Amino acid sequence: MPLYGEGFAAVYDREWAFWAEHLWPFLAARVGDGRGGTRSWLDLCCGGGHLLGRICAAGYRAVGLDLSPHQLAVARRNAPQAALMQADVRAFEFRGGFEAITCVFDSLNYLTEPADLAAVFCRVARHLAPTGRFVFDLNTHEGLQDAWNRIGTVPCEQGHVTIASSFDADSGLGRAVISGYAAENEASPLFVEEHIERGYGPTEVAEMLTCAGLTSEVLDGHSLQAPEPRSARLLWVCRRTSAAMAS
Repeated sequence: MPLYGEGFAAVYDREWAFWAEHLWPFLAARVGDGRGGTRSWLDLCCGGGHLLGRICAAGYRAVGLDLSPHQLAVARRNAPQAALMQADVRAFEFRGGFEAITCVFDSLNYLTEPADLAAVFCRVARHLAPTGRFVFDLNTHEGLQDAWNRIGTVPCEQGHVTIASSFDADSGLGRAVISGYAAENEASPLFVEEHIERGYGPTEVAEMLTCAGLTSEVLDGHSLQAPEPRSARLLWVCRRTSAAMAS
């Protein structure tokens, strides 16, 4: 089943834009430097472009990348000044480097093979300017275990979305079946998507980053403070190592 198809992309734009608002003050302070247009910013898995809109409004030269054409169509409305590109996060290529690269709201959890995640880190390291910062977040094994064993409903404009999730501790995989319904037809869904994420632990991720030539600081993704033993989401702030810059 396609992910972030036309139906779900429209709902996602309305109901999940809050994450950009949650992260933007932190990103502006830790990644931005107040010089606006003198810096470049790449947002991987940009989705509907809510974070891109804030980046552009702050004066940065912004590029957004996403695999879903429907998400990119929404992003064109939310961030009309950004340059948008449809591509797989495992295979993007640009000339030159970016002073800031972001990939947030557990987008990288969709890479269920650790080798794919490690490959993305290596690709990011090649595209990161020597003084740049790479910020991303990931749902942890504990986060999926605690939150992905339930059925929930999200009221939406003229209908609702049902999310039925489960988690397999042996594989570390969470599955969420997302179904959208119109208010006048509760029997037949407008769309159905199955989303699969893998939980990643801090030690595993830190080793991948080191191999990619990146140093990192890790925070709790919700509080943006020091992580807790069972933090559901971790946020990583990375830069290139001296050895990577010299190579």
